[in-house]
Amino acid sequence: MSHRARLFLGVILVLLILLATAFLIWGNTWRMSMANRNFQKADYDRARERYEDLLVDLPNSPYLFNNLGLSLIKTGQSQKAVDNLKEATGGLEGLKVGKSRKGKLKNQFYYNSGYALYDTAEKSQDQGSQGNYQGALESFKQAIEADPKDLDAKYNYELTLLKLQQPPPDNSEQKQNEAENIVNSNDAQYFVPQIKEEEPVAKDW
Repeated sequence: MSHRARLFLGVILVLLILLATAFLIWGNTWRMSMANRNFQKADYDRARERYEDLLVDLPNSPYLFNNLGLSLIKTGQSQKAVDNLKEATGGLEGLKVGKSRKGKLKNQFYYNSGYALYDTAEKSQDQGSQGNYQGALESFKQAIEADPKDLDAKYNYELTLLKLQQPPPDNSEQKQNEAENIVNSNDAQYFVPQIKEEEPVAKDW
């Protein structure tokens, strides 16, 4: 084989590698945009399926874990959302993005994690709920540290703190009847946490 032929084959091989790499990157970007579009159209089940499919190829993406967590919150699966959002917050340090971008992502990921933990605690109302409330409190604190102007995070932090300060429920019928006759405007049960109408995060490929 002549030198020119070998050179030609080498150039073709490099071009094929570049095209394959570009296809993989573009393909994942397109798949993410389709999943995000499903989310924005409130087709949360389809969005969840797409995010889960993407995680097969990108198993360490905090962006995907956050978006999957959001779709699980929207479909009432808070406990599963907690697990995914924990992965999202845990992957923040490894992201190669600017300080401002990382601060915004930290605020979003921890806020979503706090909401999922709070919702899980509300639904369980067992001994483990205190641990979830405590986790939610810490998550909202992290969200506030990332963005001190986040009023929703501050509201949810105070609401969670009120929940933690309440005495544990007494299951005796007498105490329950007495409690039903008490109206306390400061009681956290009269308030609901704020969930932001956030868009799913798009990855910086």
